[in-house]
Amino acid sequence: MDSSEPWLLASLFGGAFLDSLPGPCLFVFGEVFFVLAGTLLHDTGSLWPVVAVFAGALSADQIGYGLGARVAVPVRRLVLATARRRAAYRRAQRGLQRRTLVFVAISRLLGPVAWITPALAGSLRISRLRFSLGSLIGVFVGVGQFVLYGWLLAAGAVAAGVNLGGFLADHAGLMLLVGNAVVLVGLVSWRWSASRRARLQ
Repeated sequence: MDSSEPWLLASLFGGAFLDSLPGPCLFVFGEVFFVLAGTLLHDTGSLWPVVAVFAGALSADQIGYGLGARVAVPVRRLVLATARRRAAYRRAQRGLQRRTLVFVAISRLLGPVAWITPALAGSLRISRLRFSLGSLIGVFVGVGQFVLYGWLLAAGAVAAGVNLGGFLADHAGLMLLVGNAVVLVGLVSWRWSASRRARLQ
């Protein structure tokens, strides 16, 4: 497989982008694309797959920041709707304002927190330069770890005589579909159980 093929690079970029963008991130598992980039790096020696996933994640962070800055008032109204949200918002606000680089970088390692941090930073008018530096560090560590896992998996597979990169590339769509189905079932089950508990109270 040619790791510089435009469709492959576009898929890697798109997967990383949607994984980090509020909304689509609920249905896209970026880890599949990050691991695939690592296996392709090992199998082909090309850095383009890694560049594609890094660029996708960084671009999504910038889009999230811009959206937060443009819709700051609605974001705050949504976040401040309940006492629990207000407390969490104040903690996040203090963290972003006092330790922007550390807060943004670490949020990349905390799953759902990574999805809302860019928009929250934009709504708080945090310095874009400081946010971008924190995003760069966070993406390097957060995405880079899965790229490394992919590389190590490919190295082990080669030792065992298995073309892991080709397998993941050929079945990435199926893996994404199954992963999304699992998440969807989980969300529906959670909502159903929450509504049932509310009715019983």
